[in-house]
Amino acid sequence: MRGIHILLGAMSPRGRRGAWGASCHPPAPFGLVLVMALGVSLALSPPSLLVGQSPATLSVSFAGEEGATLPVASHRGYPSLPAAALLSLGWQADDRGTEVFLRHRTGIQLAFVPGSPFLAWDGDLFQMAEAAYRFDGQLHVPLQLVVDLFPGLLPRAYEWDRERRILRVAERPSGPFNDPPTSSSAAEGSSPPVLASPPPPRTRAPRVVIIDPGHGGSDPGAIGPGGTREKDVALAVGLELSRLLAEDPEVEVRLTRDRDLLVPIWERGERATAWKGDRPGVFVSIHANGLPGRPEVRGFETYFLSEARTEHERRVAAAENAPLYQGGEEDRPPPSQDPLLAGILRDLRTFDHQHWSALFAELVQREMGTFHPGPDRGVKQGPFAVITNALMPSVLVELGFITNQEEERLLARPEFHRDTAEALARAIQDFFQRYPAGSDS
Repeated sequence: MRGIHILLGAMSPRGRRGAWGASCHPPAPFGLVLVMALGVSLALSPPSLLVGQSPATLSVSFAGEEGATLPVASHRGYPSLPAAALLSLGWQADDRGTEVFLRHRTGIQLAFVPGSPFLAWDGDLFQMAEAAYRFDGQLHVPLQLVVDLFPGLLPRAYEWDRERRILRVAERPSGPFNDPPTSSSAAEGSSPPVLASPPPPRTRAPRVVIIDPGHGGSDPGAIGPGGTREKDVALAVGLELSRLLAEDPEVEVRLTRDRDLLVPIWERGERATAWKGDRPGVFVSIHANGLPGRPEVRGFETYFLSEARTEHERRVAAAENAPLYQGGEEDRPPPSQDPLLAGILRDLRTFDHQHWSALFAELVQREMGTFHPGPDRGVKQGPFAVITNALMPSVLVELGFITNQEEERLLARPEFHRDTAEALARAIQDFFQRYPAGSDS
């Protein structure tokens, strides 16, 4: 599974906004993991959803009456629905090509990027087991979005009857939502209704990439058993990445430091935001992990800003935030308790930076996995001070564990610096292909 690592188990009946409700039953387990931006995880077991039912259809009833059957596809090895079928379930769709917005009749809004399992639901961030995708020009969404997420977060509108394998919809949509595509029409070869066409492409604004080599100066960061310093590895990779990106005339590259000096953590994000201005931009903070008490631990991981969910995430955030408590910032509370961070997280959700940061982190992690010999530790989240006030999609990448002898040798090699820079450059280019250039980012 891509993205944030998960634990499988029964979905909790507790959760956001009283999920399930008194008269509804939890949906059948289906391998969907919902990871809320505030750190609440809901996990499901993965038995087959469509046991006892035709694998090509999903039965729907409206207001207790017989409804319709919706066509179920499996182009990518997991069940999916044409996104146009959501119109029959009370959703309006706005497909902008790089991003899709859905709005329910109750006012709930969600947004996702085809190809990414992350989804923003009315301001909260979730991760599904699979991603929406396009096939033959049509957008498809994972079936678990409909039978798990909809009943879980809108229990008054939807209920998944796991014994009869029927999705019960409390209210039949009126007007243009009355004619869902059916299995018979799909069998005849007719295409489901097409979502709204993307708007005409806009002239792409100059893009800004802010590279932040972690630590520096009097702050060496983590130190390996052979004496390799995190600050040196981060600077070497940052300079190589800057050189690669500077070859693109449509990209403006900035470094928070280009030599061995200490730049206060809070200033890094402020500078990045000022450099970016109103243009589309991203912030990449480069680091190496350290765990002196467990020298056997290896691997790479990428973080985006949110509250930590695990002890490991809290530990990594505390280590990278340690410079806050050196050189005059001792009075600042830890980020996990900082009211300023809580406000920033609210702003990030309001402006959708968190949604895009999660996608950006996934792309970085994927590209690192193309060459890194260590374990892929996945996409994670944490309250990192350095990216709290970088008001743009931002990630912090941990290149490996410098406290592991094997990875320390790897991190010190110029070939690794080059390969890492190339991977980060690919991730940045891929991200900008998906990120609406010139948007209010």
